[in-house]
Amino acid sequence: MEYGLKAKARRAAAFDAKLREDAPTEKYYELLALAYRQAIAAHKIAVDKEGEILFISKECFSNGCAATVDVTYPSIPLFLLYNPELVKGMLRPVFRYAASDEWFYDFAPHDAGTYPLVNGQVYSHGTTPYWQMPVEECGNMLVVTAAAAVAEKDVSFAVQHWALLEKWCAFLVKNGLDPDNQLCTDDFAGHLAHNCNLALKAIMGIVSFALLNRMRGDDAAYEKHMTTAKEMAKSWIEKADDGGKQYRLAFDQPGSYSMKYNAVWDQLFGTGVFPEGTFAAEITKHIAEHTNKYGLVLDNRAKYTKSDWLLWTASMTGDEGEFAAMVDRLWDAYNESESRVPMTDWYDTETAKMVGFQNRTVQGGLFIRLLKDKGICKAD
Repeated sequence: MEYGLKAKARRAAAFDAKLREDAPTEKYYELLALAYRQAIAAHKIAVDKEGEILFISKECFSNGCAATVDVTYPSIPLFLLYNPELVKGMLRPVFRYAASDEWFYDFAPHDAGTYPLVNGQVYSHGTTPYWQMPVEECGNMLVVTAAAAVAEKDVSFAVQHWALLEKWCAFLVKNGLDPDNQLCTDDFAGHLAHNCNLALKAIMGIVSFALLNRMRGDDAAYEKHMTTAKEMAKSWIEKADDGGKQYRLAFDQPGSYSMKYNAVWDQLFGTGVFPEGTFAAEITKHIAEHTNKYGLVLDNRAKYTKSDWLLWTASMTGDEGEFAAMVDRLWDAYNESESRVPMTDWYDTETAKMVGFQNRTVQGGLFIRLLKDKGICKAD
């Protein structure tokens, strides 16, 4: 490989040209070009004592958590596309902390420290029960680990941490179908019981562990976990159904609605746990009824949205016109917003003003359409 400024400039130009070629629309390409550097820059890369890569995120514009699991989860499409080893570098600090005597829960932690120190969870004052994200983080760790394994076609990293993955999957089987009152990654909206989208994450976490078992050569365990996931998915459809109109925000809240972005992994993995087209009609309905000038709202509780979840939802529709329209509104939000800040992922859909976050790694999630198009996470 050539080095020097001219060589680097040529490689950058070639990458940019390929990104433009791969993006289905020009405005989508421009969003990706804007997100690329930001998503990478809020990480620190290092090598540990064993010579393994650590790629530690800083949770910008909140409390500065390091190696935040529910920040890693939305960010990974970018890194799965271009260097899955960095995804494993995000996970290593969390696995090591979760395996230590300091972490005593049977679910996964939220983070591994305050940047730049990776010396134990700081969110929720460390281990305060009420502020944990049990289903959220178990699902995240399982999905991210499986996505990296499928992308690399190599299960060895997961095998190194098998006891934790197995424990977290068991937690989801027991607690994931109808989550009790707890936080999810959208913690700014507060605690919520019976969270339909969180239940989707639990189902996809179990699917992920099934895939890891198959890659490990344990077909019986694969079938067992896939059967469990499919049974949960069938129950989910029945419990979440809002009179055939849409799927609810929470199982016990008729008339509510939300993005179901966690279901995107069923499409990315190609696992078919949910019948084909399960979410397409709902997305079309939400676009028609719950879209403001600058995008589709996250759920019925407020007029704000999240850029990462917006693109994940857009990538679930099979309609190119719907995808382009959702991208265009997000592009307009960044272009016209009065909030001249590093790319915010949490903004108001009526004014395009930043609500709370900026300069965060989660914008790596905008690359999810390319990840889907290239089939990198399609399980064999």
